[in-house]
Amino acid sequence: MSTDLTEALKAMGYADAGVRTLVESFPPAVIEYLRDFRLQEVRDIVETLLYIYIAQNSASSRGEGEGVVEQSCYAYTSGPLFALRQVDLIASTSWHGTTVIRATSTGEAIARPLMEARLRALDIRGLAREIHEVVPALLAGTVKGSFINKTFPSTLPRTEETFVSFLLNNSPGLFTECERFAARLKAAGCAVLAYAYDLDGSRADGVVYTFPPEFAYILKGMLERIDPGVREHYDMLLESFYSTFTVLRYLACGEDYDRIRASPAHRRELVRVLSLLTDAIYVLEGVREDDGVDLARFIVKDRNLYEARLRDLGRELMAEVAEKIAIERPAPATEPLPPLREEPFIVFEESAAATPMPQAEEGVEEDEWDEPLFADDEEEEEEEEKESIPSVPSSAASSNSVPRSPTASRTPALRPVVPRAGGLDIFLGHAPDGRQVDWSPGLLNNGHMIILGGSGAGKTETIRCIASELATKAMPVVLIDFHGDMAASTGDIRSYKIREGGQYYFNPLELDPSIDEITPLRATSDFVDAISINFPTLGIQQRRKIKNIIKDCYRMSGITGNTETWTRVLDFDDIEGEIMGCEDEAIPAYLEDIFDYKLFSGEEKISLPTILSGGITHINLNALPENLRYLFADLFLRRIYYTLQATGEIPRGTEDDRAKFRLFVIVDEAKLLVSQKSGSKTAIKAVLNKYATEMRKFGVSLILASQLIAHFNEEILANIAVKFCMRSENKKQAQENAKFFEVSEKDLLNFQPGEGILIIGSEKMNVRIVPASGRKL
Repeated sequence: MSTDLTEALKAMGYADAGVRTLVESFPPAVIEYLRDFRLQEVRDIVETLLYIYIAQNSASSRGEGEGVVEQSCYAYTSGPLFALRQVDLIASTSWHGTTVIRATSTGEAIARPLMEARLRALDIRGLAREIHEVVPALLAGTVKGSFINKTFPSTLPRTEETFVSFLLNNSPGLFTECERFAARLKAAGCAVLAYAYDLDGSRADGVVYTFPPEFAYILKGMLERIDPGVREHYDMLLESFYSTFTVLRYLACGEDYDRIRASPAHRRELVRVLSLLTDAIYVLEGVREDDGVDLARFIVKDRNLYEARLRDLGRELMAEVAEKIAIERPAPATEPLPPLREEPFIVFEESAAATPMPQAEEGVEEDEWDEPLFADDEEEEEEEEKESIPSVPSSAASSNSVPRSPTASRTPALRPVVPRAGGLDIFLGHAPDGRQVDWSPGLLNNGHMIILGGSGAGKTETIRCIASELATKAMPVVLIDFHGDMAASTGDIRSYKIREGGQYYFNPLELDPSIDEITPLRATSDFVDAISINFPTLGIQQRRKIKNIIKDCYRMSGITGNTETWTRVLDFDDIEGEIMGCEDEAIPAYLEDIFDYKLFSGEEKISLPTILSGGITHINLNALPENLRYLFADLFLRRIYYTLQATGEIPRGTEDDRAKFRLFVIVDEAKLLVSQKSGSKTAIKAVLNKYATEMRKFGVSLILASQLIAHFNEEILANIAVKFCMRSENKKQAQENAKFFEVSEKDLLNFQPGEGILIIGSEKMNVRIVPASGRKL
């Protein structure tokens, strides 16, 4: 028996007495494979398998279990997905360009007993006391329909095609209690949020709560043991209401003919309803079906009256439902039950599904976001392009679209936030219902974030606000600013403007005896590697010559592999003399800007210990030529990495969130430090691709901003826990980002400045960032 697996299951909340049996459901080959992983990694792998096992039921509105969209599975990173594929516990299929994942038969054989154990551990009696009795009866599958048994909408349905949709749309009280119940199941690890994906089409159908296959029959059995009378009472009521709804749908739309013909109860209800419509129809006598089942036939004599009478009957049905099951009573204000397992990502108190944005805070005018820094030279041209985009009728809008801000004037009330002991909660803004939304990187698998948005979306202001919030909590922040507009307006800020004739510099070839990772050879290789990335036409022989020149300069300065010699300084002016005198004229041509701008020599050296001491450090690169900006940033980030690597990894099991982070690095225009195109091949810039994975171990959080999700490859995205998408400035940007975030292009174009879609693991919600002028820092 694998000790790691046993301990992982115990840490996930499973009772000690049942862990042995659960472990036995794992094939020996899987247990052996998991021995090579750490405890937390084993937990992540098992939790990801359970997520897929549950979420695959949301693959369509029918809940038939075809699979779950791959992006929904990034609760931890892509690491668990890779591990699960290695041992054949999951499989993937491509549908309309989207990867859909589901558990294999072996994966289901492992997940099934794990889920049953969780379901049976639920305190259904306690939940039934707090939530109206009809809710668990409804979700257990009493009433058949698109959202029953396996899925439940996380927001009000957009249509009333099913009885459940009809109930929820006409009774907010019922929806609220159902959603609360589903959220409690999710907190206990017995439900998940995922995108319902219709494999017959090419788009997601929206976020739904999804339940495991065992949910319905286990819940039914538990409810029957608690109060069989209540269960039977609501069974009868709901079946009666469902029969009336089915008949009204048949009369209005011609649907469900076969269902009515097959059910004596439905046929009786049809006769009753037709008797109420005598002033609008002619009932035909003596018409018999071929199968011998009589089904009344009729002719509409007054279409307007007929439709009006059906609407009246629908309202009467809803009134009767509300009266008999008392669904309008206010939901009790109780806190969610504690989860049976540690959540891998931030869990909001309510649904994280896409919903309308809240209006701006009182006293915070909309035009505060429309600062000149959000505009560019092409803004008027792009505005014309947006105006030329045809509007999409509401009926044709994607069902997973994110509506624009409402125009109501009421300021939403905020839920009081209680600070967590040892927590690091960074205030971002407000959810549509007024809830405060925080980013808590210490609760996530990593502290990395990407922020997407076009010109004028509010990206820069969002960065400023995050930096200022971190600074108020005494966390060190460094801003790598390519355009000179990222400096926060409040907080402890030190700014270094790197420019021609400027006084600030850092020397990438300087050595430190306390950092033995940076040897003369390593510093030389990194420098030449960065030069090659930022000057891609530099040839192999030219790179070799540069490397040899730097090695010779180290030797002439008396610096060797012996750390005792590393207190000596290699003056960059010495390298300039050697490079500019090189017989290969191309080499000085490439590097002369570096020397002309004195990029790595000057009067005052930028001190990394000072940066790490706290506050905001603003590295302003705006005055440099574009290629030198990215070269400086590349080498500066490498030096940060090596410096923190020398301090060692953050101890495992650290509970204080602040102690998990030594530095927050914010990079605007991060696409230029991720990848570049050289000919027909794409060369990866290791400075971010590698460090997005490695830096978190040493306490670094990367916050990367760009315009398009396509600027980040899968390696980067798999290691970013939080993704925030703001307004797109043109249709092309909207097309790129909408597909990943599974929203409509129109919504991304219509966001107001400061609004966006926030994804944390598999959670997704709309957020409006509160600008600096509306904060109390």
